[in-house]
Amino acid sequence: MHTDENPRTGRPRSERARRAVLQAARELLTDEGLPGLTVDEIAAHAGVSKNTIYRWWPNKAAVLMDAFTEATSDKLAAPATGTAIQRFRTQVHRVAELMNEPAARRPFIALVAASQHDLELATALRDRFVADRRAAATRLLEQVAREQPHRQNVEPGILIDLVYGALYYRLLITGEHLDAAYVDHLLDATLGHGTDG
Repeated sequence: MHTDENPRTGRPRSERARRAVLQAARELLTDEGLPGLTVDEIAAHAGVSKNTIYRWWPNKAAVLMDAFTEATSDKLAAPATGTAIQRFRTQVHRVAELMNEPAARRPFIALVAASQHDLELATALRDRFVADRRAAATRLLEQVAREQPHRQNVEPGILIDLVYGALYYRLLITGEHLDAAYVDHLLDATLGHGTDG
């Protein structure tokens, strides 16, 4: 998330213009898809200059990832209360629910697909979307190990790969629905049964 000061120039940024740019990027990505989308189009849609965008973001990929992240961050967060394992399970369910919504599913698939051929977008996807979520999940799973020292705990990075790899396989490859029953079966298989407490 950007601060109210432009990190490149130190000048205050216009919150209204920033939000207009991110909203324009979301609307264009949802309506038209990623191919051919340009900073010029985002600027025109937002009613700002192209130079304004480049003062705040290094490239189109960074704008798109910030637009997607801002729209989804609150919906993807783990709850603040409950045991660590309850919070992790709830967070995984929230990811699945969000990715069943066309307004989130379509842009995310477009961003992932395009990132396979666009180094800047791939970097933005990792740095502006994946990294924070992976770090948060790692902290939760480390807390699970502290709360349940006698259970067999899988290394957090491997467990994250197993759980989210399965979700993204359905999302990106098979196109199957990420229903709650599937998520529960997946979590039982990876975390073990009886792990809600």
